[in-house]
Amino acid sequence: MSGKLNPNYSLFTLWIFHGTLVLLLAYVNPNHYTTIDSQYYLESASNILEGHGYTILDETAFQWNGTFPAGYSLAIAFVTFLTKINVLWASKIVNIGSTGILFFFLNVWLGRNKSILIACILFLGSFLKLWAHTWSEPLFLGILFGWTYHFNQINTEPEFSKSNIIYIFLLGIGLMFVRYAGIFIIPLCLCYSVYYFWKEEKSKSLILIVLAVFWSAGFLFYILLNYQNSGELFGGVRFDGNILIAENVISFTKGLINETALFGNTTFQSIDLLFLTGISCQIFISLLIIKELKSHFALTNLNKSLFIISFFYLVFLFVLRIFSHFDEPGYRLLSPFTFFILCGIVCGISDVQITVRLKNLLVVLVVISWIEIIPKDGLKEKVYKSMKRVTHYDN
Repeated sequence: MSGKLNPNYSLFTLWIFHGTLVLLLAYVNPNHYTTIDSQYYLESASNILEGHGYTILDETAFQWNGTFPAGYSLAIAFVTFLTKINVLWASKIVNIGSTGILFFFLNVWLGRNKSILIACILFLGSFLKLWAHTWSEPLFLGILFGWTYHFNQINTEPEFSKSNIIYIFLLGIGLMFVRYAGIFIIPLCLCYSVYYFWKEEKSKSLILIVLAVFWSAGFLFYILLNYQNSGELFGGVRFDGNILIAENVISFTKGLINETALFGNTTFQSIDLLFLTGISCQIFISLLIIKELKSHFALTNLNKSLFIISFFYLVFLFVLRIFSHFDEPGYRLLSPFTFFILCGIVCGISDVQITVRLKNLLVVLVVISWIEIIPKDGLKEKVYKSMKRVTHYDN
């Protein structure tokens, strides 16, 4: 932990650059990176500002929006109220603002070098595209990193800090108020509680149980509020049939391959030359990075927590999808897993290993990943046409 606030103008510049890219992507996209889910967020934010509460218009009447928690829409409404810009662009400002707050605390907690490297993760193509969307994930990821940092402090310090416990509790409420998936911290804490009970650290075990109970009570209150206002717990049928475990394994395997691949999103139905090219480039650059690090990787308490929480989130998502048939996992659903794995890797790199050559390799990796932002169909057509021309010239 850095422990003191040092001006980090490089980090501030990265934040401005990242925000500019996000706004540019949202501007040039025909629908400004909005989806059906985005319309729920935006309509509810507008209705809050117009005095109709957290609702959506259902034919002729305003209906409570139980489909998503209210946190993201409230944040959009708050930004619109302050700035007077429309809710669409306010949603982009919320995403950019969450990044700025995260960068600020990264600088305080981790210092200059680590915070800059973590900031660069958000320049990868899939994260830029995620941030350009009107989705709650950027806000969720910012809160989740803060929650993880303070949770790690409780787990590693011999004595409890009351302020840390308060931060963990409030940030945990924030997670569930932004995304229903935030409830994964409840079983996570219960697992940690069992671990500490086994280690005979009963005070830590008890604290985690109490936190889990209060979060459970808060979540139960919210879904009962949904039921009271809309007649449904989650704004619709969420548990309408099970998925075979084998089918779920295939879906998650495909999703993880696409999520970790630089060019991403192949259909796996035919040989995808562009996808294979990206994988090849990624493997080559990764080997150079590993060589540059000289296999010296430190497992700290923080990156162990990041790895554990990322895998627990993935397992939670996997189990949940068996009973709730939501969309196949893609970069949106898997972003907490990927982000935390990459952050954990960064936290294991010592400052002396951050050489100019390493920085250059990481820049190349980031820039190549921007191909993910380009519409794939048009890009593939251009690549195949150019390959045909090369073949023609060779003949």
